[in-house]
Amino acid sequence: MDSLMVPILVAAAVALFAFSIMQLIRGALDPSRRKLSERLSGEGRGSDASISSHQQARSIVQSQATGVDARLIEFAVFRSLYKTLLQSYPEMKLIRLLQFMAGTAAVLFLVIFALSGSLLVAGVAGVIGCYAPLAVVTAKRNRRQKTLASQLPEALDFLGRILKAGHSFSTGLQMLATELPEPLAAEFRRAYDQHSLGVSIEDALKEMSTRIDSSDFAFFVTATLIQRQTGGDLSEVLGNITGMIRQRSRLQQQVKAKTAEGRFTGYILSAFPAVMFVIVYTLNPDYAKVLVDTSEGVTLLGIAFGLQLLGLYAIRKITTVTV
Repeated sequence: MDSLMVPILVAAAVALFAFSIMQLIRGALDPSRRKLSERLSGEGRGSDASISSHQQARSIVQSQATGVDARLIEFAVFRSLYKTLLQSYPEMKLIRLLQFMAGTAAVLFLVIFALSGSLLVAGVAGVIGCYAPLAVVTAKRNRRQKTLASQLPEALDFLGRILKAGHSFSTGLQMLATELPEPLAAEFRRAYDQHSLGVSIEDALKEMSTRIDSSDFAFFVTATLIQRQTGGDLSEVLGNITGMIRQRSRLQQQVKAKTAEGRFTGYILSAFPAVMFVIVYTLNPDYAKVLVDTSEGVTLLGIAFGLQLLGLYAIRKITTVTV
């Protein structure tokens, strides 16, 4: 490769990476644009009883998108990605995430191609770079949803006491937004702000349920919607839901403790071949190089790696019990 190409490719990679970072920060630090988008997206929102439940759920997700995002989520793949983004970084735009994914993919592709000169290796690196931001978003979503689920029982207890004291439901939302810890307080704050701007409580709760991926929260939303249509003591219903959530949580902890041995065994079995290969390669390199320097050895390593992943997946499926 021409020696002049290396600095050119590296400079292009750095420029693309810097552009992606700037776009990401710009989207995260522009509250006025986010508030304007939320107000515009809140106007004219209503319910259509003639559409199916699937179409209604789809319209709820689409109603939260504005600008380029609203056009992107017309496609199913982007709609699913946007829902994941809502549940991890609610204030982040989908277009920013896509730009960041493209930027990291281009950076890794150009850098690896400049260093190795192999299009295949650079292509694999580009794919990894593309999915790396998505992996970060997914991990953030899992952590955030776990935190929201742990905060939900106390929030429903608090809301039940507010209603028993004679306050309205909208006042309860306002108090939840100010008294609860983050991130659940931010979700109730957003629902209350939407209601203050003219969105009905029903629609605000439905939108909130798309950002909180929890069956327990879905029970709360369903009970609230039914109560607002038929009447009844919502505080008593909230108490029953809270008790059910706590019982499920205790059962989940018991199941997790019972399956801990199986999960630990799976981790050991997955790490054992790699550890043994490193030990053998350190003690007797000539013996281990047969797997690395020959095509047959590389093929066997690939097959072994695939079987390891398959075994780990099987163990995780066996030891994962949904409560």
